[in-house]
Amino acid sequence: MLRAQARRRIVMRTAAAGAAGTAIVTGGLFAIAAQADTKTVAYVCAPSGPATATASPNLTVALNGPTGAIPSQAVTLTWVNQQPSGTDQIITAPAAIPAGDRVVIVGDLIVAGPSPAGTRTVQATATGTPAAEVASGSPVPLPTLTALVTPTATGTISVKADKFTLGVGPSGSPTTWYSCSISTTAAANTTAAALSIKVTPQTTRTVYVTETAQVTETPEGGAATGGGGEAGPDGRLFLLTGSALVLAAAGGGLVLRARRRAVRH
Repeated sequence: MLRAQARRRIVMRTAAAGAAGTAIVTGGLFAIAAQADTKTVAYVCAPSGPATATASPNLTVALNGPTGAIPSQAVTLTWVNQQPSGTDQIITAPAAIPAGDRVVIVGDLIVAGPSPAGTRTVQATATGTPAAEVASGSPVPLPTLTALVTPTATGTISVKADKFTLGVGPSGSPTTWYSCSISTTAAANTTAAALSIKVTPQTTRTVYVTETAQVTETPEGGAATGGGGEAGPDGRLFLLTGSALVLAAAGGGLVLRARRRAVRH
């Protein structure tokens, strides 16, 4: 009975430790939160290929990423460009885009830090395929760009969305239609969408599990050092048997001595 109780205690403690470990892992997964910066940005898109007119759209730019990162581990950033509605200052298709053709965007993310790493450019890419034909003169659908940024040291890195090129075509290399950069002459909306990501070392948490030693089976009410009723025949039986043998031997000796005396006489 005591052994069963000890085993139950071990199982319960192990289960509790497992639950604590799960909570730590779950907490680690949600420890790094997401952030986003959304701005209206004035772009100037120079035409190329079939495009002949410069576009000057005020794009709604959203840059998304984590608030924190770990050195040498890549983080994913997303870059969304949304065209304005109800205005002619949009990026339009100079020719029809057949269904199934690809719209390809290659953009530059300017990454700075951690100090003294300096500034570098990371490419973000996107490929979209319209489900239906896009008519000439209609807004070009802009797919979401993604990029991987790998911090190399602890500190803070800043990322901002910069220029991009837009190309259209079937499989293979698309034809560039527009090369877009942030306007330097617009009256407003010339600040890029940007993120600040804190890079910190990875922390490790250790869960310790203490197991209870197995209890020796002991009869209820008995001492742990004694055998009790489960140790075999009662010890008093051996004492009585030994005493009887001693008495029998002594009695036998006395009888023999008495016989020897009788013979001598």
